[in-house]
Amino acid sequence: MLEAAGEPAESRYFASPLCDPFGDPGQRFFLHADGAGTKSIVAYLMFRETGDASWFASLATDSLVMNLDDLACAGALGGLVLSNTIGRNRSCVPDAAVAAIIDGYRSAICGLGKQGIAIMISGGETADIGDVVRTLVVDSTLTARIPTGDLVDAFRVKPGDLIVGFSSTGRSEGELAENSGIGSNGLTLARNVLLSRWHAERYPEVRDPAIPQELGYRGPYRVTDVVPRLGLSAGEALLSPTRSYAPLIKLLLCGLRPGIHSLVHCTGGGQTKIKRFGRGVRFVKDSLFPVPPVFSEIRRCGDIPWHEMYAVFNMGHRLEACVAPEVADECVAIASKLGIEARIVGRVERAAEGRNSVVIDSPHGVFEY
Repeated sequence: MLEAAGEPAESRYFASPLCDPFGDPGQRFFLHADGAGTKSIVAYLMFRETGDASWFASLATDSLVMNLDDLACAGALGGLVLSNTIGRNRSCVPDAAVAAIIDGYRSAICGLGKQGIAIMISGGETADIGDVVRTLVVDSTLTARIPTGDLVDAFRVKPGDLIVGFSSTGRSEGELAENSGIGSNGLTLARNVLLSRWHAERYPEVRDPAIPQELGYRGPYRVTDVVPRLGLSAGEALLSPTRSYAPLIKLLLCGLRPGIHSLVHCTGGGQTKIKRFGRGVRFVKDSLFPVPPVFSEIRRCGDIPWHEMYAVFNMGHRLEACVAPEVADECVAIASKLGIEARIVGRVERAAEGRNSVVIDSPHGVFEY
């Protein structure tokens, strides 16, 4: 997310609104780009090990949701149009993989449509660029157009607000299986500490040769190995599709908009992402969800400090809302109806020095950012 020139360090909106290209001063326009990141390498490894191209399909959900939920946190849930871009090394990634991804976009959009989130797909581009891409890149761009008054303004966050977290695990409405909670952030770290060096030796195209060998693929598992603590293979846990909170956000904004002061998609930066939003506030999180098994296993295998874990991964909830205290319980109740566990995870205080900060008070230590 790039902030507009002249914006303060603390951001007002989760995504950057533009003036309406159709000239309506009462409307704002968004053009947002993101993708599945290095999660595509896990799908590639699962395909190479099983011969099943359907492993690629969920990458479409990851790419779409990383755009959709960013826009939703700014209040932008209207005029949604998607375009996708697939870059591949054709010698490694067959046409069947591309077909699976395109079908994955259609399936994800159909599922979201049944939950009240209408998205048009305008097509996209598939490029065979083996000189540039070692395996596969799955990206997309999403537009939105909404009334100016529908923007979620994070400058409304104030001391006394409560922080409600919405779980990234379990099985919410529309999901076909239990979600490990991994999302699409931190996959480079997760992949390299969980998966063994065997993968880099057998498939050298999945390893960046510029990364020291001892840092890459140093874990105990092959992608098809079942991880006892998870009851899933390592590949299945890492490929668990990124949950979309857009249907939940739509319900929250329809019923509780005056009490919703900000919405934060805990992607890059994990539990510290919220620091960028609002101004002059201290976010104290002292009642977080228990750490999901996938993150505990990543930490154990990589011997990663807890301070770093909270700053990289969502650690149990990938959406949070700063709300007026009187609507917090209703936020939890609305989420429950969609099969998403929610809880009050913290509060907002005034920043002593006027600069935003985050405090994580966890069973594993107190960490300040």
